[in-house]
Amino acid sequence: MTPTAFAFFDFDDTLARGDSIFPYLLYCIKRGLAPKSQLFKAAAGFLRWKLQPSSGRAVKEMTLSYIKGRTVEEMDSIARDFFREVQQKHFFADAAPELFRLHQQGVKIVVVSASSDLYMKVLPEFLPVDAVISTVCETMDGRYTGKIGKNCKGEEKVRRIHAWLKTQGLSIDKERSAGYGDSPSDAPMLLLTAQPTLVNPKRKLKKAVPQGRIVHWR
Repeated sequence: MTPTAFAFFDFDDTLARGDSIFPYLLYCIKRGLAPKSQLFKAAAGFLRWKLQPSSGRAVKEMTLSYIKGRTVEEMDSIARDFFREVQQKHFFADAAPELFRLHQQGVKIVVVSASSDLYMKVLPEFLPVDAVISTVCETMDGRYTGKIGKNCKGEEKVRRIHAWLKTQGLSIDKERSAGYGDSPSDAPMLLLTAQPTLVNPKRKLKKAVPQGRIVHWR
């Protein structure tokens, strides 16, 4: 396998301010793809996640249950509109220059996010990103089934990265690679690299990765 310089980025609260799934749900309600009652499912899911953090997968299925039966083509179009009209306004102003700097240095940029591939898949159309690894929404015959794969968070990010690298015939050049995250759940991914960067970090992340470079993005 070819050793390669990578920059692995979390998305929510690292490249963009806040969580992205709720704004996406609101956008789908606005576009008539989801009923307003979906907000109650999302709220119930959020409370469940607070009480049981390991329930992330089930919570996403509750929040995004309205996509069942929708075509991939339709939802890809909605994802592009969502980024164009809503999500790109939440990108940290300091994020894009860092991405372009790394890209110009020949570093491969991979966003690894617990957010859904339902909309994350179109991110490379808006930022200089080479690949996106995210929580997978199951499809069959070109339509979404409503089922969601394992939450791409914590150690699962590392497993997904290694699986992706294998398909690409690549390996991580640790000394030349960097990781960017804000949450303690990002620590396993950051520690794959010799240059962990903590973006507006939570206290537990600073404790988990004390050697990390701290940046405050706006």
